[in-house]
Amino acid sequence: MKAQNLSQSGRSRRCLSIVILAFLPACDRGSGGRELSQLTRISEEIGDPKLEAGGIYADGWAGETCSVVLRQPSGPQVLTIRGMIPQVGDRDFHTEIELRVDEKSVGRQILAVGDFRVSAPVAAGSGKRRIVATFSASQQLPGEDGRKVGARLQFLGFESANRTSATDIVRGPGVELGRGWGVVETFRGEMFRWVDNDAQIRLTASQAGEAAFSLVVEPGPGVGGKPFLLKALDESGRQVAAVRVEGRGTVKLFVPVEAGKPNEFRLHADGGGRPAKNDPRILNFRVLEIGLEPALRP
Repeated sequence: MKAQNLSQSGRSRRCLSIVILAFLPACDRGSGGRELSQLTRISEEIGDPKLEAGGIYADGWAGETCSVVLRQPSGPQVLTIRGMIPQVGDRDFHTEIELRVDEKSVGRQILAVGDFRVSAPVAAGSGKRRIVATFSASQQLPGEDGRKVGARLQFLGFESANRTSATDIVRGPGVELGRGWGVVETFRGEMFRWVDNDAQIRLTASQAGEAAFSLVVEPGPGVGGKPFLLKALDESGRQVAAVRVEGRGTVKLFVPVEAGKPNEFRLHADGGGRPAKNDPRILNFRVLEIGLEPALRP
């Protein structure tokens, strides 16, 4: 995006008027009186006083810190934010976003210029939650606009974690992600999660025996981008399966399972831990898809 396309003086004046109107207490537009769990039409919804919004303009731009009160639905949920980091001169601009729910950090991610999507699982429960998104660095919009912004928001809110085929890397039933996974990221149309180490998986099989789950996996900077041995460890830490990851591709791990209960395993890579360039996280490998194979060996 070129800087001159970000703002025009006439539009800036109109946006300022909209922002002023959006925060007038008398306004109650957008939700029709109901409590929102998502912001999907920001220009229409942000004026709702029940949102107690701060740092979000009616045209979607957000400052370094923005907040809103949303209702978390019952059932497994993830908090998702989608938007765009503008290019204002510096093509290599980076910022780190942190998502917080009721003052508790639920996810962080380094963002570059362009579209982004960040999702993070949240604790179970329902009710009103204060959502805060903080950007570690901001940019000043050009021209007469001059606002310092972190990003332009397109969506912010809760999504069902059970909609994994659309919102996460899980494909098909029988697989649930546990602790140790990075947040969902999208880059160049691909969805994935980075793993430092010991990412937890819960498999539920219809019968006891040996189940196969497949992964589309790729080595990361934590292992130097080189081939590595991916191990499956059971709840006691015992290795029950292993496969060599040569590069990006699909691999299968055959693990013993019991029927009618979640079977917990951890994905472990030996010899990783190298720091990544321009990212404070340890990125040993990333997983783009994971699913339970229909075949089961008794």
